[in-house]
Amino acid sequence: MESFFKFYRLSLLCSLLLAAACSGDVVADPDGEPSEAPVFISFAPEQAKAGDVLTITGEHFGTDPSRITVLINSTPVQIVSVADDAISVIVPEDCGSGEIRVGIRRNPDGTARLYETTFETLFTYTVESNVSTFAGKSGISGQHYFGPYLESNFYAPSLLICDNADNFYLAEWARGIRLLSDGETSWMLPMYGGGSADQNQGNIATDAYSYDFRSMAFSKDYSRLWILVNRSGSKGAYMGYALKSDGYRLWYPDSSDDQPDCEGMAVNPADGRIIVCRNHEGSTGIFLYDPDSHTLSPASGCSPLGVTCQSRPVFSKDGTRLYVIHKERHCISAYDYDPRTGQLSGEVHEFAGQNSDTGEYADGTGKEARFNYPEYGCCDGEGNLYVADSWNHCIRKITPDGTVTTFAGVPYPSTDGNNPSAFANGKPSEAVFSKPNGICFDSKGNLYVAEEGFADIRKIVIGNERENAGEE
Repeated sequence: MESFFKFYRLSLLCSLLLAAACSGDVVADPDGEPSEAPVFISFAPEQAKAGDVLTITGEHFGTDPSRITVLINSTPVQIVSVADDAISVIVPEDCGSGEIRVGIRRNPDGTARLYETTFETLFTYTVESNVSTFAGKSGISGQHYFGPYLESNFYAPSLLICDNADNFYLAEWARGIRLLSDGETSWMLPMYGGGSADQNQGNIATDAYSYDFRSMAFSKDYSRLWILVNRSGSKGAYMGYALKSDGYRLWYPDSSDDQPDCEGMAVNPADGRIIVCRNHEGSTGIFLYDPDSHTLSPASGCSPLGVTCQSRPVFSKDGTRLYVIHKERHCISAYDYDPRTGQLSGEVHEFAGQNSDTGEYADGTGKEARFNYPEYGCCDGEGNLYVADSWNHCIRKITPDGTVTTFAGVPYPSTDGNNPSAFANGKPSEAVFSKPNGICFDSKGNLYVAEEGFADIRKIVIGNERENAGEE
């Protein structure tokens, strides 16, 4: 940031000197601007959220906002009013907590100067938890249109992932993978119809209305988007990828062995290894996929649940914990994972929820908790797992010790969907979801949920108001 102000001073000085040279006159301050050096005293409030007004107090500020620059945690802010003893600004969204810096440009006696200060007191950025509609026309299902986020229609949204530039990739049942970037939704990769008949490039499916897609995950360096499908070798590869260099718009088959009935996939963020869950003939297995040999091999150190279930693996962000969400068994398994060796250990079959034929709803620890068709999951930086509990119509949070709480959404246990008239945004405890499905974080820690019932994507801002309240 020091380099920013050095550049700022140099640019200011050059521009003022150039103006003076062109005019042939001495540059003087406009009428009303004080000749005294500004005095910076304090700012208030010291804690605020986006949209709040923050006021900097002092003396000799002048009245010209074009001469003043204010940054909160390196983020330029909008100045709303300036008086000789006060500067009022709007706290911007996502500026975060940090230093407040102020610079005022002056030309006393024709000499260009920049007066600046950095307050010793740090500003605390407060975020209030909130659920809003991020994309899609909520409550309008079964339609498929592209355009601006809130004007688009989604057809049964399912898996949702985010890349390192906060672009989103949405798998839509029996349609394709849609890209959400720069405020617009667009077609990225189809799942049926067309495509190359010999290599299936540009198309994941093998016939006009086949829906073989199961999962997708980025490689560690985001150069590849790995895509898993459910089909036998007679219908083509079960594992393939799309390349970042192609804009992830072409499908390249990769696997060479015959492994039908694949269900879920995850890429370890620490070592880049690919985990695949496979439910074959009633028995769920955990496998490692080797891109060099293009084959699956059983993972060691585990004895997965021997039940018929759709199983979806999720890695913690540090790569040391593997969770497996068993949708049709209404529970979650957990394993320790060693990125150095690729070995699993510390297996807990019912880490959260009870292995059961019937879904229920209950918060609690371990087997005391209940789920109802839990779908996809993702982890935060503290190792907490967030799961879209589809038929309970809410988002659950599971701590590393297996404690399950309802994070967002009003639970409606054992119902296939919620009436569109029940739709609600707002506080997480009051929001209403309908069959939440895909779930992921962006780089700023916001949580996004693709829900099939309301056919949209919801954004959950995770606030720190409880943390700040506890510090008072």
